[in-house]
Amino acid sequence: MKYSLRLLPSGDTVTLRKHLMASGVDVEGVKIISQKSQNWVIQIDNVSPPAANIIKQQLLSLGQDAAVHKDVISGKPESSTVYIIFDRRKLLILKNKFASQPFGLKELGEEISNLTSSYMNIPRQIQLRDHVIDFTKGPLLSGILNITPDSFSDGGLYIDSGRACERAFEMVEEGASIIDIGGESSRPGAKNTGPEEEIRRVEPVLKKLSGKLPVPISIDTRKSEVACMAADNGVEIINDISGFTYDSKMLDVAIKTGAAVIIMHMQGTPETMQNDPHYADPITEIIKWFEKRTDEITKRGMSKNKIIIDPGIGFGKRLKDNLDIIRELSAFKGLGFPVLIGYSRKSFIGLLTGHEDPSKRLYGGFAALSISLQQGAHIIRVHDVKKTNDFIKVWNAIKGEINNQ
Repeated sequence: MKYSLRLLPSGDTVTLRKHLMASGVDVEGVKIISQKSQNWVIQIDNVSPPAANIIKQQLLSLGQDAAVHKDVISGKPESSTVYIIFDRRKLLILKNKFASQPFGLKELGEEISNLTSSYMNIPRQIQLRDHVIDFTKGPLLSGILNITPDSFSDGGLYIDSGRACERAFEMVEEGASIIDIGGESSRPGAKNTGPEEEIRRVEPVLKKLSGKLPVPISIDTRKSEVACMAADNGVEIINDISGFTYDSKMLDVAIKTGAAVIIMHMQGTPETMQNDPHYADPITEIIKWFEKRTDEITKRGMSKNKIIIDPGIGFGKRLKDNLDIIRELSAFKGLGFPVLIGYSRKSFIGLLTGHEDPSKRLYGGFAALSISLQQGAHIIRVHDVKKTNDFIKVWNAIKGEINNQ
């Protein structure tokens, strides 16, 4: 008898489960075997040589592995980065192994446990006043509706409230699960819009849409006066590009109204953010900022289950920073919150493709979308809802199931 061999995609548990089921493996066996293909890879910075050597030894004793600096065996360098690779099922054993070790490894074991627990226990739903944001149905689309004369891509298109409302309903038809409405441009170099003007732009639209859209509305603003007006007109999500740092009253409005919040990272302000932004390690620095900011916000009384985070593509970021964020988007899931990504039509795509016209950046954006989906993004904020939804439908079909957590 001649055997037939075939390689399955590495690390693809969905495809593996499908093949196991088709081959007659029992359900419990499918669960056990598919779990064996899932490993954690965790980066640990500032590790001393003795600690690095112990980590390596302990991982090897479990049949796992760790990548360490080539010179730690001789006690150099003073500190380095270690990468541990281990089977998810051995987390408790690993934690116990570290518990009796010196050099702070007991605390490290607990931190690893907390990190992986946060990653695995991101809320699958967010309960709003009148709607539910349900991530179990896969990545959701947030449709962008700018009521501004000067937004970088669609400025001036929806100044008329009637046209803006038509576009809102159109985006819902196209597959949007959230409509994100803003009255102030946040493009690089944009001037601050006063709250009165922002309200004048968005209030007529919100009044016409309140109670009529079948999906929740998000208000894109930094100002408490605007957020308060929006909440009075049915808005259930507050999307603050300053991460609730610009206006000290913003968080009070969110807590009082029960709104969910989108906390975005931005270096500087829209006026200054692209004036030579700099990071030594963008992913680590942005994660540390989120850790501090979400801790401050929850201590103020905001429910952890109503927080969404956005690493802020294009907001005080260089080209390489934007690419790093998309490439390593899943790292932000270790914070324990749903992750929103907003790459749509942004200038980094133009830099790579040569398209100065934002409306011509759709196909370049699809590359960013593909990686964002692979990395487990929960919300995709876009201008081109219908085309993006078509892409996601095919992506989900190829994956075989929705596997967003």
